[in-house]
Amino acid sequence: MFEIEKGLEPDITLVCKLTKDGKIKFINQAFTDVTGFTEKDLVNESHEIIQHPKMPKTILKMAWDSINEGKHTYLISKNITKTGEYFWTIADIHTKDSDQYSSAIFIRRKFLPSNIKQEFEKLYEVLYGIENSGGGEAIAQKYLNGWLEDRNADYNNYIINAFGGEKNLKEYLTTEVSDGELFSTDPTDMNIDDILKFVKQKKKRKFWL
Repeated sequence: MFEIEKGLEPDITLVCKLTKDGKIKFINQAFTDVTGFTEKDLVNESHEIIQHPKMPKTILKMAWDSINEGKHTYLISKNITKTGEYFWTIADIHTKDSDQYSSAIFIRRKFLPSNIKQEFEKLYEVLYGIENSGGGEAIAQKYLNGWLEDRNADYNNYIINAFGGEKNLKEYLTTEVSDGELFSTDPTDMNIDDILKFVKQKKKRKFWL
């Protein structure tokens, strides 16, 4: 279970909206298309339902601490589908008041480029191992702190740097690209520079389907 990686096109954006306590209230069609979960499956369920069982608790706690403080945060996340596959995303998380829910959580997820995934995959494996081999979350947190200190960045800034800066990351998260332009390209072999270059070429050609 959860041993097969699902390919995810880099122009697909998964959107979900949560209450402050993490209960799902909305998903877009792309979310269903990728995960196999429908609104009936997910609405009023905990967001943890799509969380891979080997996501480090240390990382999740750090993300929730930022969310509870009302901060904009990013999260590199390993997720699961209804059929038992897994996929990696960069999550763009915002907390603000909505019409229906006080301090609702708005999450936008996109495919994580393979060159960025490799480093986080190794880090998460180490953290998960520490958490589950007697070290616990406190030791895992110390390891993460040291890992980030060696790179002169906090978690959010390290993600920003991995994407080549705030401008690149924002462009990747917010640019809408038609399905037809990228479906023929295998995203597992693309890094963020490849994707942005393709997007810019598309804009220059003004080729929209």
